[in-house]
Amino acid sequence: MNYEIRKSVPGDEEHLKTLWQRVFGDLETIIDNFFTTLYTPGMAQVCVCGNVIVSAAYVLKIGDLTSEGRWTPCREIYAYGTDPDFRGRGFGDKVLRAAIAEAEKDGVAVLCPAEPSLFGYYEKYGFKPVFGVTQTRCTDVGIPLTGSATRITVRGYAALREELLHGRDHIDFDLKALEYQNLDCERSGGGFYYLVSDGARCCASVEKQGDWAVIRELIVPTGSIYNAAALAARTVGCGKFFYRTPVRQGEAGTPFAMLRADSSPAQSGTAWFGFSFD
Repeated sequence: MNYEIRKSVPGDEEHLKTLWQRVFGDLETIIDNFFTTLYTPGMAQVCVCGNVIVSAAYVLKIGDLTSEGRWTPCREIYAYGTDPDFRGRGFGDKVLRAAIAEAEKDGVAVLCPAEPSLFGYYEKYGFKPVFGVTQTRCTDVGIPLTGSATRITVRGYAALREELLHGRDHIDFDLKALEYQNLDCERSGGGFYYLVSDGARCCASVEKQGDWAVIRELIVPTGSIYNAAALAARTVGCGKFFYRTPVRQGEAGTPFAMLRADSSPAQSGTAWFGFSFD
């Protein structure tokens, strides 16, 4: 079967949206949010068969990987998938390799596997699980909390986030990526928050999903993580919450995202990725 691997061009958008829905089953509003706020032509590597886009992988310029005082441009390979009717023909492999090459033109490639079983798949392409996370589901038990939670601007969140992550290997997201995450949170009734918890300054990216507060990033330098998470959840009116937070010293953590580098510039397992735009 004849096919072509190329970058996306103006006019591909509706085809890309159709493929996205077939592969991931997301709501139209979620897909439209990506294409109206973050996508630009040329961002995706695609495989075209018979004038139909059957596989795609997006290369997002999300910011820089900072490690030991070094800053390296970081590109996330995102929403990689192949139409179910065209799998098993090697199209996805070619698209992923093209996306990796594009991502590594001036920096490093990272990605966040959609499920644990995919870590082994991406290891075959040279990715290593250097980004760890502590994540927990909780129910608000109604105990008194100490502190406060207030909305914060994207620029304010970016500055506070860098202050709190100083000294830890992490991805420093650029403003456009943060704006995309914040807009997604705001549309659900959440947003970016500045927290004061147990006397410590913290930050949280909160999305509402029904009666759940999904805290995609919670950075708490000291004190009770539960206290900070519950403060954020109560602020958006939720009695149950899920949070992701950096691995603390002495914790094992869970593999979360991967970096492709022969000599990893990040501390394996303890580097902080942040949100995965999931």
